[in-house]
Amino acid sequence: MRSATMGRTRFRLPKYFLGCLSALCLGFVSPSLQAQQISTQESNLVVPQRIVVLVNDEPISAYDVVQRLRLTIASIGGIEDEEQLARLQEQVVRNMVDDKLKLQEAAGFELIISDEEAESAFARQAASFNQTTQQFEDYLARLGITKQAYLDQMKPEIAWGELVNGRLGRFANVAQEEVEQELARIESSAGQPEYNLSEIYLIVDNPSREADVRQSAERIVEQIREGANFAGFAQQFSQSSTAAAGGDMGWVTPDQLSPVLAEAVANLSVEGVSEPIRLAGGYYILLLKDRRRVLEADPLDMELDVRQIFMPVTAETTEDQQLAFFDTLDSMRPEMTSCDDIPTYASKLGVPDAGPLGKLRLRDLPGSLRTILEELEMQTPSQPARMEDGYRVFFVCDRTVPEVAMPEFDQIIDQLERQKLAMMARRYLRDLRRDAIVDYR
Repeated sequence: MRSATMGRTRFRLPKYFLGCLSALCLGFVSPSLQAQQISTQESNLVVPQRIVVLVNDEPISAYDVVQRLRLTIASIGGIEDEEQLARLQEQVVRNMVDDKLKLQEAAGFELIISDEEAESAFARQAASFNQTTQQFEDYLARLGITKQAYLDQMKPEIAWGELVNGRLGRFANVAQEEVEQELARIESSAGQPEYNLSEIYLIVDNPSREADVRQSAERIVEQIREGANFAGFAQQFSQSSTAAAGGDMGWVTPDQLSPVLAEAVANLSVEGVSEPIRLAGGYYILLLKDRRRVLEADPLDMELDVRQIFMPVTAETTEDQQLAFFDTLDSMRPEMTSCDDIPTYASKLGVPDAGPLGKLRLRDLPGSLRTILEELEMQTPSQPARMEDGYRVFFVCDRTVPEVAMPEFDQIIDQLERQKLAMMARRYLRDLRRDAIVDYR
């Protein structure tokens, strides 16, 4: 049954708590080390089961916090100093409080996530890293993280997803008129910019926390710009429904964003990360992964049918042999006008016909190769490209421009329902925080 106990949440961590936990964690995770460098010896130490937080009378122990802290450090790519560790700890504890509230709310509706369900999610996570479950478990152990700690982090998100869908899903239904309006909006937006975005959203649930959340957001931006993993930060810290997917928002148009966010994105370069953006409720950090125009084919999505001629270069290959290849190639260029005759060209050049590379999308190619193929005239040879194993002469034998179609009706329904459900989920968690009793010891 749901508890009738209500109260006001106290989210500001006492200074003595941070200091005590810092001392405990620094015995396990040296701030100067990346997560991958945590020694096996450290992982075998035993952390006292001291209770540091009570969430509606349910405990979170120091051991739990250290395990989650290790997992967070591994996700974001490491920490640099003790100050950063202290900030990280505070955010980790808040996340664990949220997780406890999610599990408590789910339990109130007799929704309990078993180890077996978490194990299935664990196996899927391992597969996403091309590892077996045992390999993934061994990897975590090398970081000083127990498998159970990983399962314990997965359970709240599984439970929350099921709870939100079960309780609120029916309220996220989309009417036919809404879908038609969205389709009309997309059609009217043809040619307008569209952005592939990821987000990190940090809630300011108490005015007294404004400065703390702002500092956390600024530090996250700084670390990401220095090479830390955006998706890892999103999974660990973002309080949006996109957190489980590494913050992925998919493709959005400016009119689907608030004017402030739209302006910030318009000024970003691809792979750029915004400064913290203050909106009602909290701070947003955005990553621009790609941009295109609505209902227009992106040139980078063009598919090329590519073949090549290969001149291997080994330690025995002389400079004269290489020059002879270049001279012969130059003299043959006027007659090299057909992909069908590539084997003949290769034979005259005295090198192998390396055959087709298959269908390649420009977007997926390395920058140097993309530059060569993007403007290369059809059925003609490129200039020799020097690579590790030799020289390659490329031919573009066909170009296919992708067709751009309006989204399907069902796709629009799914998108709008997810947007509605995400908004309701944020409000739901906000209410749980407001009514919780959180006591730091």
